[in-house]
Amino acid sequence: MGNGKKSPILKISDFEETCMWMSYRYAIGRHTIASCMHANDIAKNFFYRLPNDRKEFTAFDIAREIDNILRWKFNLFIDEYPNINMNYHPYEILMDFIKKYNIKDLNEFNKFDRIDYDCSSNEFKIKYVSSYIDAYHSSPDGSEQKEIYDKKTNYNTMDLEDLLHWQKLSALFDVKNLKVVKTLYEGKEEEYICFKSYWLQYGRKTVKDLLGNDLEINDLENIHWDEHWSTINDYLSGIDSSYIADEYIVSIRDITESEIKQFEGYNK
Repeated sequence: MGNGKKSPILKISDFEETCMWMSYRYAIGRHTIASCMHANDIAKNFFYRLPNDRKEFTAFDIAREIDNILRWKFNLFIDEYPNINMNYHPYEILMDFIKKYNIKDLNEFNKFDRIDYDCSSNEFKIKYVSSYIDAYHSSPDGSEQKEIYDKKTNYNTMDLEDLLHWQKLSALFDVKNLKVVKTLYEGKEEEYICFKSYWLQYGRKTVKDLLGNDLEINDLENIHWDEHWSTINDYLSGIDSSYIADEYIVSIRDITESEIKQFEGYNK
């Protein structure tokens, strides 16, 4: 039986950090349950063991991997390449774009050839896809026959939902940009250290089932993303789907240096 004493928190070893680094580089962007769950596993096992400066580096490195995927998948290019001292979250930039341009169906991204984001002005510059003829082929009788190839991408909400798990981890490790949210619930005020997260919501539509009855289902072409604040305590305990309801939020402030120091829980 244990003696009731709390075990000391040991600083992460170089080998463990290397394994962590290699694992998220492999897992980010993969559409599997295991890779999504791995983000929270990293948080639970290493949040208090990583020095805060290494948390910041890891937050930046994960954001950079997300950036690479969004550039390839959604043609989002972030200008003035950011550095580790910036509040750098490409996922949030894409969410801001979706909100600003009222994107309800991810397939709308097929009309954007390139989306540039200027970090200094926080503005988007868009280049739209123009019609083009991709190739010419000769017909059997020798006359020229034009053929146009459709290069549209088939988007799926998983393209963003799976990345969201990694955005949460990046936001958690970005300790200097965490926020303290004050709530008022049933007359009691409390403060929680939080990071920003997003939840996918669907519109609804009515279809006929096999018997001809009306059936209400999610409309996959009518989506929107809600922005909420998640507490780090819930996330570190493995609760990945909770957030503070907006109606209970009284105020939001920046985290202080003394509050940040508590995250280095190992014995120095």
